[in-house]
Amino acid sequence: MRLEKIAQRVFSRIFRRALLALLVAIFAVVAIYDFTAAGSIALETEYGLLHARLIVGGIYAALAIACAIWWAVQGKTANSSAPAVSSQREMQIAMLVEAMMLGYALARKGTRVS
Repeated sequence: MRLEKIAQRVFSRIFRRALLALLVAIFAVVAIYDFTAAGSIALETEYGLLHARLIVGGIYAALAIACAIWWAVQGKTANSSAPAVSSQREMQIAMLVEAMMLGYALARKGTRVS
């Protein structure tokens, strides 16, 4: 094969994958928009317009915080012999997350013991 043919095949493969990724991203944005609109309408009938918008905004804020934490932690685990939590700050975040999960689990219980 000639070098031009190889380059053309590689470029066309990359171009097709980039086009597919772009289409997936567009469809994901449209789906998020539709789900947000439907959720807002459903929440509006239950809680009113202002509270519905606040709930949807809170959900997006929580997702943004989760993505920021994931991005900040990504690539921090270099070797497997290191302890799971290496710094004081990571320990505090882990304890906060654990406390939130425990509080949610306790709040979901139907009956409470006095």
